[in-house]
Amino acid sequence: MMMRRYVWGLFLLTGLLLGGDALAAQKAALVIGNSAYRSVTPLVNPANDADDMAAALGRIGYAVTLVKDGDLAAMNDGLRAFLRDADHADSVVVFYSGHGVQVKGRNYLVPVSARISDELDLDTQTLSLDKLLELVDSAAPKVKIVILDSCRDNPLTRQLTRGAGTRGLARIDLDASSAKGTLIAFSTAPGSVAQDGSGRNSPFTTALLAHMETPGLDIRQMFGQVRADVDQSTQGGQTPWVNEAIIGSFAMAGKVETPQPVKAIEVEPQAAAQPAPQPVVEPQAQPELQQQAAVEPVEPTPAPRNNQVEFILPDSGTRRLNWNDISSLSGQQLRLARNEIYARRGRYMKDTQLRAYFSQFSWYRPWTWNVELSAVEKANVALIQRAEAGQ
Repeated sequence: MMMRRYVWGLFLLTGLLLGGDALAAQKAALVIGNSAYRSVTPLVNPANDADDMAAALGRIGYAVTLVKDGDLAAMNDGLRAFLRDADHADSVVVFYSGHGVQVKGRNYLVPVSARISDELDLDTQTLSLDKLLELVDSAAPKVKIVILDSCRDNPLTRQLTRGAGTRGLARIDLDASSAKGTLIAFSTAPGSVAQDGSGRNSPFTTALLAHMETPGLDIRQMFGQVRADVDQSTQGGQTPWVNEAIIGSFAMAGKVETPQPVKAIEVEPQAAAQPAPQPVVEPQAQPELQQQAAVEPVEPTPAPRNNQVEFILPDSGTRRLNWNDISSLSGQQLRLARNEIYARRGRYMKDTQLRAYFSQFSWYRPWTWNVELSAVEKANVALIQRAEAGQ
């Protein structure tokens, strides 16, 4: 009996010396979601993706460090906090949603504060994915899962040195010395561009959230189901890609898990942005937009309800519209629907009513007068203009 008490007392003393985290943090996660970009096109989904992924990972027992709309300092602070947990973890997850850029085969995760004009800015204003993977590997967990929902189309590729920037992110080949126990998942195939989607989350994150909490589901099967869901929801336009070297079976959610709290990294508040200077020469990128706005009568602009993200046509940036989608809209709604396509891309609004309307939404982050629309967006603008002309 005395020996049993001695062993039990020694166990408790060891626990106290190691600290509670060392015993509890067998699963650790870093979740980063960047939406509110200041110098490039803002994104609607990533902050939501981060909130929902952090909550889900916490429910299945991961000690989560959360960074939302982080500048480089906040992302590094989050990485440091996560690595402290990862030192004691058997499995770790890194989830990133936001802008990413590939230059000469190397991938970089972009903070909301980044102002990138050439390759020299990458080392000082972004988080290198290679460096992140190296640090995660140094913690030596048995299972390392890196999930990247960051292959969205963005203007950074076009801003970088000609020929250096490439669409999407680059394929990551696992190094033989560190591949064991590693899984890296991209929201779409290397070099391809992922969709934002029209809901609260991106198509990729939506599919992840639907399956990752399934108890005992092997991670290879889980990503197979995620791939099928994304392929269906994007009508074949996006196919998630996975590279893995996990030994044996592994499930993110066990049969019984102890929920863990989410630790949010505080981001320094930024000074209010100054109004964009008015150009002397009117931009010519969208003449039909400006000419039509000039002759339209002044109408009251409807206010958003409950200050939530709101679109007249939520998927007008990703799906070709038809007459049934817009036939019931009023002239004012058509005008807003047309201009929200440009607003999503970060276009400044010359018209004071449009500027006031879109400024009420957190997703609107104007940064340029000249935006590049996709073929789908151009077709939808043209369709809406035809409807406006008929009213």
